[in-house]
Amino acid sequence: MIKINVAEIQKSLVGSKKLVYEVTPEELEISPEDLEVVGPVRFTGTITNAGDVLLLQGKVTATVKRVCGRCLEEFTAVSTADVLEKYYPAGTVATEADALVYDGDLVDVAAALRESLVLAEPLKVLCKEDCKGLCPVCGANRNLHPCTCDTTRLDPRFSALKELLKK
Repeated sequence: MIKINVAEIQKSLVGSKKLVYEVTPEELEISPEDLEVVGPVRFTGTITNAGDVLLLQGKVTATVKRVCGRCLEEFTAVSTADVLEKYYPAGTVATEADALVYDGDLVDVAAALRESLVLAEPLKVLCKEDCKGLCPVCGANRNLHPCTCDTTRLDPRFSALKELLKK
């Protein structure tokens, strides 16, 4: 939980407060199944009184463990996500079903930070731009050991097309 006291910014129509936090993944309730975070999660941003809502803006960053989509090796990389969320006062009518609400002078921003970080994680990543991947024949990691396997095997369903190309 990361609770922010917004009493001061609610007093003025355009009040804002700068935020800088460094928290553990456990404080944001990020499980290793959701995202394997290594070290602290950092957030820098502002929370602003925008009249009828409070607006949270900023960036959240964390170092995460990833698995390469080509060679299946584990590596770590920095994940960065933009955070832009609106918080409505409790009891406000005409808000979306999944809208974030706050009660009184405290706003809990942990859910917004967790959601932004987890959703920003790409589905498929590479350990490096020129990753050679695994050999489809012997399964060796071509980044570590170049193999001499013949990878030009033709799918037997296309053998008739190969014969046409010879003519």
